[in-house]
Amino acid sequence: MGKSIAVFFLLVPACLLSVIGGCGPAEAVWAGIPLSDPLQFLHLEQELRPGPQAVEELFSSDKVVEFVLAGDFSRLKKDRRQESEEIPGQIAVRGPDGAAVEVPIQLRTRGKFRLQKRICSDPPLRLNFPETERFGTLFDGLDKLKLVTHCRDSDRYEQNLLEEYLAYRIYNHLTDISFRVQLARITYLDSSGENDPVTRMAFLIEDKDALAARLGGMIMDAPSTYPTDFVLNQLSLFYVYQFMVGNVDWGTGTSHNVEILRLEDGHHPVPYDFDWTGLVDAPYAGPNELTEHYHDEVRDRVYWGVCVPGIDYQRTFERFIVAKEAVLAQARNQVGLSERNARSAVEYLEEFYDILDDERDARAVIISACRRWNIKNDPTPGLVSGGTPS
Repeated sequence: MGKSIAVFFLLVPACLLSVIGGCGPAEAVWAGIPLSDPLQFLHLEQELRPGPQAVEELFSSDKVVEFVLAGDFSRLKKDRRQESEEIPGQIAVRGPDGAAVEVPIQLRTRGKFRLQKRICSDPPLRLNFPETERFGTLFDGLDKLKLVTHCRDSDRYEQNLLEEYLAYRIYNHLTDISFRVQLARITYLDSSGENDPVTRMAFLIEDKDALAARLGGMIMDAPSTYPTDFVLNQLSLFYVYQFMVGNVDWGTGTSHNVEILRLEDGHHPVPYDFDWTGLVDAPYAGPNELTEHYHDEVRDRVYWGVCVPGIDYQRTFERFIVAKEAVLAQARNQVGLSERNARSAVEYLEEFYDILDDERDARAVIISACRRWNIKNDPTPGLVSGGTPS
């Protein structure tokens, strides 16, 4: 964080954004710069690279988008309701020509588990952009975006965030029917003056309606589904991927951490929210009540896929093998990930590929370990369907 930002907060903590709070009768000035213009924050932020953004289009690469996000974060952090209130905020970002541009937005908290104050002091956010206005930035034409934040202001949690980003990117390598994500380096400025400015890595998630439009489909609101409702080759990819990253915090039957995308060939599960995976190994994560009998810690993999006749596991495994080099390269070269965390991620993923390489292991811990399920005897589908791994 640049010293100039810190000095600025000491001098005028209550005078950040005229659009939110105003600067009072007399305009505040620091180093000769009028502070009623939020664009000046970019000139005060020493770590924001000069010139145009390296990223030309959102979700197009692993390059990092850099911007300043301003708003009343003290107020946001106090609103932990499921239907939280939107408040005005601003993004300050450099445009294609390198000029500073201000984009007014609406901010609100979101999520469930990470929305709890005891879990995350900095909850996930939703950014609501003005659809009808264009400002010549990366955010033109957008409606809403989920923003995954660092949960707590520490390097440990920032590394967890980057590992969750990695989980999304791995699924991108396996299928286009997946949420695209964009890394960001964000300086958070609290207009209330109650919180010090913080600069941390974050990532944006493609909106579900944007995903559907990109793939020519529709997101379905399905309160309950059966495994047989899905396209089998995509369902099996979904199952094995969740095993790959060590995740049991999902349910296709209840749409828990799963969106259901309808395409011409049928319904496809699209996973999201990977902070409870073994790949991430967050401090608060562990086996859930349904799986605690099968593993002692979240890093221990449990295959949670359902036994569905017709799944071609060998074909599914081949999709993972084809993507192996890209997946491991993603982990080795993940932007921002420490050498230690990158090595841990690679080792965890290589353990999965070791299982696929051994036909006996693959059959024992994946194919034969599927959850028994029968539509005639089980009125409750998905994650809560009963059934246990063999």
